[in-house]
Amino acid sequence: MDDVDLAILRSLIRNSRITLSQMSKEIDIPDATISNRLKKLESEIINRYTIILDWQKIGLEITSIIIIQTESEKHESVKEMLSRLEEVSEVYSVSGEYDILIKVWVRSIEELNKLINTKIRSIDGVEDLTEMIVMERVKEDIPSF
Repeated sequence: MDDVDLAILRSLIRNSRITLSQMSKEIDIPDATISNRLKKLESEIINRYTIILDWQKIGLEITSIIIIQTESEKHESVKEMLSRLEEVSEVYSVSGEYDILIKVWVRSIEELNKLINTKIRSIDGVEDLTEMIVMERVKEDIPSF
């Protein structure tokens, strides 16, 4: 990966709908070069294109971070089961007192309570959890590079 590849990635992070010709002008590289580099990046580095929503405008008012302790021999299956829950947007294995960190989006406190008590706590291998409700999104972005 060189500076041209990094410039293409930065351009896509700012606006994933940018056209090749717009990117070409922005980076000052020919369209054909951008196209070839982009194909290589898509096969090696870019996992998918997506959108960033204003979650509140679609009714998902509550964001919660939940840290979970698991039985060590069931850690892998707990991660898999959490990944399947539609309310869960992110699942991380972490070090420290807790084993897994997840981020969830729900419509209400009642829905969060139901998710925790009927879905998450019922997963075999979940020993304990602590939930935190996000009060304010200060920054939610992709890091610069």
